[in-house]
Amino acid sequence: MWAVYAAFGLLVASTGALVPLIQPDLGLTDGEMGLVLGAWQLFFIGSSIPAGRIIDRFGIRRALLGSMVVMLASGLGRAVAQDFLSLFAAVALFGVGAPIVSTGAPKVAASLFDGSRRRTAVAVYSTAPGIGGVLGLALPTNVIGPLVGQNWRWVMVVVTALAAVGLVMWAVVSRGLDSVLVPGGGPGLSEYRAIAGTPVVRFVLALSIINFFTVHGVGQWIVAILTDAGWTSQQAGLWAAFGTAGGLVASFALPRAATPRLRPYLMVTSLVLGAASLFFLQSTEVVVLVPAVLVAMMTRSALMPLFSLTLMDHPDVGPERIAAATGLFFTMAQIGGVAGPAATGFLSDRTGGFTVPLLIHSLLMLGIASVIGFGYRRALA
Repeated sequence: MWAVYAAFGLLVASTGALVPLIQPDLGLTDGEMGLVLGAWQLFFIGSSIPAGRIIDRFGIRRALLGSMVVMLASGLGRAVAQDFLSLFAAVALFGVGAPIVSTGAPKVAASLFDGSRRRTAVAVYSTAPGIGGVLGLALPTNVIGPLVGQNWRWVMVVVTALAAVGLVMWAVVSRGLDSVLVPGGGPGLSEYRAIAGTPVVRFVLALSIINFFTVHGVGQWIVAILTDAGWTSQQAGLWAAFGTAGGLVASFALPRAATPRLRPYLMVTSLVLGAASLFFLQSTEVVVLVPAVLVAMMTRSALMPLFSLTLMDHPDVGPERIAAATGLFFTMAQIGGVAGPAATGFLSDRTGGFTVPLLIHSLLMLGIASVIGFGYRRALA
């Protein structure tokens, strides 16, 4: 499971890292590139609820093998894209297979573990997309690029080959896993409606939209934001990777420390730090920009494992309904995931830079922090 989720993160981050190379080659505006970066989240929305049903009906092993094949096809499709539409379609294909990975991980953790062991399991799998993200930011322009003459198409081929390792590892280690998972019974529309009617789920779903708007609206553009500040694409990818690597520590430590009492405080702290870092990303001073990008990348994924724990620990969800609840979560969250990168690109085109979109993302993060600070306990009551 861990290797598959790492491959997920690798394929997501690599395209963002290659933006400075892809845009001039295909002649894409910031607005068009923003639509491309949000394409997989758009299809993720429609695929998330069926993902939970597919897992419960056909088993986690076969579902994930199929999802990996689709994601690898997306990687190869990007390498041969010739224009905006073909690149958009290739990235969008990723969103057809990816929801099974995001839905399957909490299903495995909730079924096999409980209590503190469950928090540790969430911490472990939450590091996987982060490690994939580190590799996806650092390798394309700093390691693979020099080997292939900075040809972004061949970079994508090599990245896809690396991601294929996750498919092989899952095929080997997942034998017999389906027999020990808690069955979900293939949730239907009535069950999804029932889950969506619980206060805790409504609360998490509402916040997830804004959270993913900022997470993807900044994360997918981070290399372009830093190159706009004067860095080379190699420097930008490397420092963004360092920040993501620091985020792995947070992804592992936060869920383990996130007892029900501490969760809202950890959420608010992460959001406030993240909002401050986005404000300072507007600086061109290296002494300000370096810590800003490190903090921004460290805090961007902090809420995801905490939201997952909140859902799976609540009696209205639990292991039996976590696949359905996670499907709903990503269906709603990726509305923000689609809009975030597109809005960043659109605003950059209209305002001549990233200052305005970064300010908006910063204010939105402070808004989420305020809502959590005042409404978290009431939502769980």
